[in-house]
Amino acid sequence: MGFGKEQPATGGDAKTPAAITVIGRDTRLVGEISGTRAVRVEGSLQGKVDLRATLEIMEGASVEAEVHATAVRAAGSVVGNITATQRVELLASARVKGDICTPAFHVIEGAKLEGRVHMLPDTPALRSGGADEEPGKDR
Repeated sequence: MGFGKEQPATGGDAKTPAAITVIGRDTRLVGEISGTRAVRVEGSLQGKVDLRATLEIMEGASVEAEVHATAVRAAGSVVGNITATQRVELLASARVKGDICTPAFHVIEGAKLEGRVHMLPDTPALRSGGADEEPGKDR
Protein backbone atom coordinates (compact mmCIF):
# COMPACT_ATOMS: atom_id res chain seq x y z
CA MET A 1 0.00 0.00 0.00
CA GLY A 2 1.13 3.52 -0.68
CA PHE A 3 0.74 6.75 1.16
CA GLY A 4 -2.53 8.58 1.00
CA LYS A 5 -6.03 8.19 2.22
CA GLU A 6 -6.37 5.35 4.74
CA GLN A 7 -8.61 2.49 3.70
CA PRO A 8 -10.33 0.15 6.19
CA ALA A 9 -8.56 -3.22 6.48
CA THR A 10 -11.70 -5.24 5.77
CA GLY A 11 -13.23 -3.33 2.90
CA GLY A 12 -15.20 -0.80 4.90
CA ASP A 13 -16.78 -2.93 7.63
CA ALA A 14 -18.13 -0.41 10.16
CA LYS A 15 -17.29 -2.77 13.03
CA THR A 16 -13.56 -2.82 12.25
CA PRO A 17 -11.63 -1.32 15.18
CA ALA A 18 -9.74 1.90 14.51
CA ALA A 19 -6.03 1.59 13.85
CA ILE A 20 -3.62 2.42 16.66
CA THR A 21 -0.08 3.72 16.72
CA VAL A 22 2.42 1.47 18.50
CA ILE A 23 5.75 2.64 19.87
CA GLY A 24 7.57 -0.71 19.95
CA ARG A 25 9.62 -2.26 22.76
CA ASP A 26 12.99 -1.33 21.29
CA THR A 27 11.86 2.14 20.20
CA ARG A 28 12.58 5.45 21.93
CA LEU A 29 10.54 8.45 20.80
CA VAL A 30 11.57 11.95 21.86
CA GLY A 31 9.25 14.80 20.97
CA GLU A 32 5.55 15.52 20.73
CA ILE A 33 2.80 13.13 19.73
CA SER A 34 -0.75 14.27 18.98
CA GLY A 35 -3.74 12.93 17.11
CA THR A 36 -7.15 11.32 17.23
CA ARG A 37 -6.17 7.64 17.19
CA ALA A 38 -5.12 5.46 20.12
CA VAL A 39 -1.44 5.10 20.97
CA ARG A 40 0.16 2.12 22.71
CA VAL A 41 3.62 2.58 24.21
CA GLU A 42 5.70 -0.58 24.57
CA GLY A 43 9.08 1.20 24.50
CA SER A 44 9.83 4.70 25.76
CA LEU A 45 8.36 8.11 25.06
CA GLN A 46 9.77 11.42 26.23
CA GLY A 47 8.22 14.83 25.55
CA LYS A 48 4.55 15.74 25.25
CA VAL A 49 1.37 13.75 24.52
CA ASP A 50 -1.83 15.43 23.31
CA LEU A 51 -4.39 12.85 22.14
CA ARG A 52 -8.13 12.88 21.54
CA ALA A 53 -7.95 9.14 22.03
CA THR A 54 -6.62 6.52 24.46
CA LEU A 55 -3.00 6.28 25.56
CA GLU A 56 -1.99 2.81 26.74
CA ILE A 57 1.35 2.36 28.51
CA MET A 58 2.29 -1.30 28.60
CA GLU A 59 4.19 -3.10 31.37
CA GLY A 60 7.91 -2.41 30.97
CA ALA A 61 7.29 0.80 28.97
CA SER A 62 8.23 4.27 30.18
CA VAL A 63 6.70 7.67 29.50
CA GLU A 64 8.32 10.91 30.60
CA ALA A 65 5.80 13.49 29.45
CA GLU A 66 2.94 15.82 30.18
CA VAL A 67 -0.01 13.72 29.05
CA HIS A 68 -3.39 14.96 27.78
CA ALA A 69 -5.68 12.22 26.44
CA THR A 70 -9.25 11.00 26.42
CA ALA A 71 -8.28 7.97 28.51
CA VAL A 72 -5.02 6.63 29.95
CA ARG A 73 -4.40 3.00 30.88
CA ALA A 74 -1.00 2.51 32.51
CA ALA A 75 0.82 -0.69 33.36
CA GLY A 76 4.30 0.83 32.95
CA SER A 77 6.15 3.85 34.29
CA VAL A 78 4.98 7.46 33.92
CA VAL A 79 6.88 10.56 35.05
CA GLY A 80 4.76 13.64 34.46
CA ASN A 81 1.22 14.88 34.98
CA ILE A 82 -1.72 13.06 33.40
CA THR A 83 -4.96 14.76 32.37
CA ALA A 84 -7.69 12.54 30.91
CA THR A 85 -11.14 13.74 29.87
CA GLN A 86 -12.79 10.34 30.52
CA ARG A 87 -10.73 8.10 32.81
CA VAL A 88 -7.34 6.99 34.11
CA GLU A 89 -6.63 3.36 34.96
CA LEU A 90 -3.52 2.27 36.86
CA LEU A 91 -2.85 -1.45 36.65
CA ALA A 92 -0.93 -3.36 39.33
CA SER A 93 2.47 -2.86 37.66
CA ALA A 94 1.99 0.90 37.08
CA ARG A 95 4.42 3.43 38.60
CA VAL A 96 3.36 7.08 38.30
CA LYS A 97 5.24 10.17 39.52
CA GLY A 98 2.98 13.12 38.84
CA ASP A 99 -0.50 14.49 39.37
CA ILE A 100 -3.62 13.01 37.79
CA CYS A 101 -6.70 15.02 36.70
CA THR A 102 -9.71 13.01 35.50
CA PRO A 103 -13.43 12.48 36.15
CA ALA A 104 -12.96 8.70 36.67
CA PHE A 105 -10.00 7.00 38.36
CA HIS A 106 -9.47 3.25 38.72
CA VAL A 107 -6.51 1.72 40.57
CA ILE A 108 -5.61 -1.94 40.82
CA GLU A 109 -3.92 -3.06 44.04
CA GLY A 110 -0.14 -2.88 43.66
CA ALA A 111 -0.02 0.28 41.52
CA LYS A 112 2.18 3.08 42.88
CA LEU A 113 1.30 6.77 42.66
CA GLU A 114 3.57 9.56 43.87
CA GLY A 115 1.38 12.60 43.31
CA ARG A 116 -2.12 13.97 43.77
CA VAL A 117 -5.42 13.05 42.17
CA HIS A 118 -7.83 15.82 41.19
CA MET A 119 -11.28 14.55 40.28
CA LEU A 120 -12.82 16.58 37.45
CA PRO A 121 -16.58 16.96 37.06
CA ASP A 122 -18.12 14.41 34.69
CA THR A 123 -19.64 16.59 31.98
CA PRO A 124 -20.86 15.75 28.44
CA ALA A 125 -17.98 17.77 26.90
CA LEU A 126 -15.46 15.74 28.91
CA ARG A 127 -17.09 12.40 28.01
CA SER A 128 -16.88 13.24 24.30
CA GLY A 129 -13.16 13.89 24.65
CA GLY A 130 -13.61 17.65 24.51
CA ALA A 131 -14.58 17.65 20.83
CA ASP A 132 -16.22 21.05 21.31
CA GLU A 133 -13.01 22.56 22.69
CA GLU A 134 -10.35 24.29 20.66
CA PRO A 135 -7.14 22.23 20.73
CA GLY A 136 -4.73 23.36 23.42
CA LYS A 137 -7.22 25.75 25.00
CA ASP A 138 -7.72 25.69 28.79
CA ARG A 139 -6.23 22.32 29.47
